[in-house]
Formats: sequence, structure tokens, C-alpha cells
Amino acid sequence: MKKVINEKLAGLPANFEFHHLGYAASNIEEESKLLVFLGYSQEGEVFLDDIQGVRGCFFTGPGPRVELLQNLPNSDTLTPWIKASIKIYHFAYTVSNMSDALNWAKNCKARIIVSPVPAVAFSGRHISFVIFRNGLLVELIERN
Repeated sequence: MKKVINEKLAGLPANFEFHHLGYAASNIEEESKLLVFLGYSQEGEVFLDDIQGVRGCFFTGPGPRVELLQNLPNSDTLTPWIKASIKIYHFAYTVSNMSDALNWAKNCKARIIVSPVPAVAFSGRHISFVIFRNGLLVELIERN
């Protein structure tokens, strides 16, 4: 029988829906070639998000949706992951209530590292980032 280490981490709330994996790149045009080779195609247009300091686009294919991102000039949002050669750096979920989702994360001992802000990639809907004690970064996306 598998022992649950922390009952609060036994599972995601029912209203969390997986949306994408975040992929850090130095150059999204170069990295997109590999995704296309793996059977992915671009979903929508490239976006610029000055608040997050990133430029990006989404790809869909035979696996989970991928958000391919690179730093905007004079931004270091993704630099820690790029320097560490970490490509996939966050999981993202849509949530029906941002406040409830953040309370759940706090109860699970996660720390809010980006408070809710509007995001260009999601037509101004709010996003927030939380990081768990093991270093897992999770993006929460406000559902329509």
C-alpha cells in the first residue's frame, strides 16, 4: 500500500485542468524546429508579454501542449533555467477560482512567486506562479 506523505498533496483539486508544459528557450524559432520534427505544430500567433518579460507561442501535437518561451531583450525571467540547461520548467493548469487555487497551494506549503497578473497569452486572464518545496513550478491560469 502506497503511503501518502502529506494528505494535502494527495491530488489536485477537481477544478484544476492541465493546460501545458512551459519550455524555456534561448531562441523560439530554433527550438520550434525540434518540436515540428517531433510532430508538433504552432497553435496561434507568437505573443509578447512585457509583464512577464517573455516572447512565446504554443505548440500542439502527439503529447501535451507546449508553451515555448524566450526572454524579451533586457529580461532575465527564463535565465536561471536556460543557464541550468533546463528546458521543461513548469506545469500549467486552468483553475475556476484563482483565490481558491492559491489557498490550496499555500496549504500545500507552496510559495507564491508571481501574484495574479493579466497575461497576454490568455487574452488578459490572470495567471499566477507558485513553487512547491521540491522546486516544482506551477502556473495557475484563470479559466474563462
